[in-house]
Amino acid sequence: MSPIETKAGAVERPSRFRYAVVASACALAVITYIHRAGFQTNSSELLHDLGLDVRDLGSMTVAFMLAYGAFEVPWGRLGDRHGAKALLMAIVLGGSVTTALVASVALLPPGPSGALAFLLTLRLLFGMFQAGTFPILSRLLADWVPTSERGLAQGMLWMCSRAGGVLAPLVMVWLYRALGDWRSPLVLGGALGLAWCLAVGPWLRNRPEQAPQVNAAELAIIEAGGRRRSSAAHGPAPWRAMLRSSNVWALCWMYGFFGFAGNFFLYMFGSYLQDYRHFDKETARWLTVAPFACGVPACVAGGALSDAIARRTGNRRLGRSLVGGTGLAMAGTMMLVSPWVDDPRWLAVLYGLTFLGNDLSIGPAWAAAGDIGERHAGTLSGAMNMMGSYMGALAAVVSAHFFHAAAVAEAAGDLPTRSLDMAAPFLLFAGGYFLSALCWIRVDVTETLPQHD
Repeated sequence: MSPIETKAGAVERPSRFRYAVVASACALAVITYIHRAGFQTNSSELLHDLGLDVRDLGSMTVAFMLAYGAFEVPWGRLGDRHGAKALLMAIVLGGSVTTALVASVALLPPGPSGALAFLLTLRLLFGMFQAGTFPILSRLLADWVPTSERGLAQGMLWMCSRAGGVLAPLVMVWLYRALGDWRSPLVLGGALGLAWCLAVGPWLRNRPEQAPQVNAAELAIIEAGGRRRSSAAHGPAPWRAMLRSSNVWALCWMYGFFGFAGNFFLYMFGSYLQDYRHFDKETARWLTVAPFACGVPACVAGGALSDAIARRTGNRRLGRSLVGGTGLAMAGTMMLVSPWVDDPRWLAVLYGLTFLGNDLSIGPAWAAAGDIGERHAGTLSGAMNMMGSYMGALAAVVSAHFFHAAAVAEAAGDLPTRSLDMAAPFLLFAGGYFLSALCWIRVDVTETLPQHD
C-alpha cells in the first residue's frame, strides 16, 4: 500500500486499522455459528432425554427463524441510525445467555410439554438476538471497508461463519463425550460471546473517522470508490423506494429461495442423518462437517472472485451476479442427486459440492446489499436476511412433515412411500436453489437506494 502526501507536505503511510475491525467481525461470525450449529449437533440426545421428536425440533427451528426474521430489519435500521458497536455488544450478550440457558431445561419438572415450552421460548429469544448479528456487521463493514474490497470482506466474514459450523460439531461432540452430557458444551459455548465483548468492546468504534488509530491516508482509502461517509443520525429509510424497487425485491427473493434450501444444513441436518438416514454418530459427525468445510474456502473464493471480475471488466453488476448465480445453480444440481445416493462417502462429496456452490454466492449477496443500500446497508441486508429466515422456517415445517411421514412409512414397512417422502424435501431444496440463481439476473448493484443527508 503506497503512502500519500498530507496537506502539510509530509508523506503519510496509511494505517491498517480496518483489518482489525474486519478480524473482530470474523471472530464474531465464528462464535455466532458455534452457538447456532452447537445446538443442533447434539439435538438427537437433547430430544431423547426430554421425550421430544423431530416435529418438536422443527417447531423450535420455526420459532427461531420467525423471531430471527421479525427482528432483522429493526436491528438493521437501528444499526444504520446509531452505529454498530453498542448494538453488537447487546446482541452478543443476549445470544450467549440464551444459548447457555438451554442447559437449565434439565431443572424443570419431568415431562415433554414443559420442556418444549421452555425451549421454544429460549429459541424465540435466541432468534431475536441473533437476528441483529449480520445486518449490523454489514453496517459495520459498509462503514469500514472500501467498495472495491467489500466482496472479499463479506466472503471472509462468511468463511469464518462456516469455520464455526465446522468447529461446532467437532468441539461439541468431543465435549459431549468428555463431559458426559449435552448441557455443559452449551454453557461453554455461551461463554465465548462474553469473551468477545470483553476483548473487542474497549477499542471498537462505529466509523473509521471516530477511531484515533485511523490516519488520514487510510480514511482516504476507505472512502475511495464511491463509499459514502455514514452519519449516526442520517435521514429516514427510503421505505417507499425499497418497496417499489424490483431490484430490491429480486435481491430479497434471491436470498429467500437461498434460505429455503440452505438453512436445512444449519438446523436439521444432523438429526436427519442420524434419525432418518440411520448413520451412526461418528459418520453423521463427519458428514455434518463436510458441507461447512467446503464452505470455508468457497466464501472467500466467491467474494474475491466477485471483486476480481468487477475490477477486470469494470462491471460490478457482472461480478456479483455471475458468481452468485453460478454457485446457486451448482448447489441445486448437487441437491437433486443426493436423495438417490446411500454411500456416505459419495454423500459427503455431494453435500460438500452443494455447500460449495451455496457459499460461493454468500460474499456477492451480502456485498450486493451493501452496494445497493450504502447508508441503508443495515436496513436492506436485514430485509434480505429476513426473507431468507422466513423461507427457512417454511422449509423446516415442510421437511419435518416429510421426514416424519417417512418414519411412519418405514415403521409400516412401506419402503416405496418412505423413499418418496425422504426425497421430496431435497427436490424442493433444489428448486429453491434454481429460483435463487434466476433472481440474480435482475439484481443490479449499481442501482443504489436514495441516500439522504
